[in-house]
Amino acid sequence: MATRKKPCTEATVTARRGLPPAYYQLHALLETLRALQCCEDDLCTLLAGIQRSGRLNASLRRDLLHALHNMRVMSLHAELDACLAALEEAAA
Repeated sequence: MATRKKPCTEATVTARRGLPPAYYQLHALLETLRALQCCEDDLCTLLAGIQRSGRLNASLRRDLLHALHNMRVMSLHAELDACLAALEEAAA
């Protein structure tokens, strides 16, 4: 298994044509995971702000809502399902 982490700014290689469907699903899943990973710093900063102040003020609440709405969590679930379906299809 690969141990080197790719930074969020580094795009994966453009998918080639003619590869198995599972490749494309896995590629999409990887891109979504990278997008989610980019949210970590914002969430850590907001968490520290709440901890420091001991409350959730209007500014922190607004920033947290913005960060949560920008997370691609629903995409992650859909792409994971599609990846699993492609693996099942490949096994058939």
